[in-house]
Amino acid sequence: MKISLKPVQLLFALMIVFFVSGNIYAQTGNFEDALKLAKEKNKKVIVDIYTDWCGWCVKMDKDAYGNNEIKQIIDDNFVMVKLDAESLNKIHYQGKSYTGEELAVKFEASGYPTTVFLSPDGDIIEYNYDKYKMKNLPGYFGAKEFKIVLEYIRDDKYKDTDLSSIL
Repeated sequence: MKISLKPVQLLFALMIVFFVSGNIYAQTGNFEDALKLAKEKNKKVIVDIYTDWCGWCVKMDKDAYGNNEIKQIIDDNFVMVKLDAESLNKIHYQGKSYTGEELAVKFEASGYPTTVFLSPDGDIIEYNYDKYKMKNLPGYFGAKEFKIVLEYIRDDKYKDTDLSSIL
């Protein structure tokens, strides 16, 4: 049995895919381009590390990254890119070549979603949480909590304030 879609049906199907995926937010899909843009604009980078099978990743895409206030904070202050932790595609970072999987390991992602913040030069931004030095932000965050984290990173509070004291 051969299935064929009429042009109107195809257009409708594409529109559904477009609107459903509208909650997923990233300014750039390419890791190297994100780093280049961040350096040019002197903005920090948000790396959203995810997997295709991760339900919490989808929820964070909708609840946090899909939130208009979060989108505005990101647009004004950051460059954002998504990193598939299971990708075998090569990514160049700080003079070395990694797969998405290898880069997720370098960023110490042990679960998903995981968020990593980089300086405009591409260095990992470390912060303190409950007196522990952290290289990433593990787990799901809703819009309210994620806004606090974004402001904490944006305003360089990570340099002298423990995140656990404000979250």
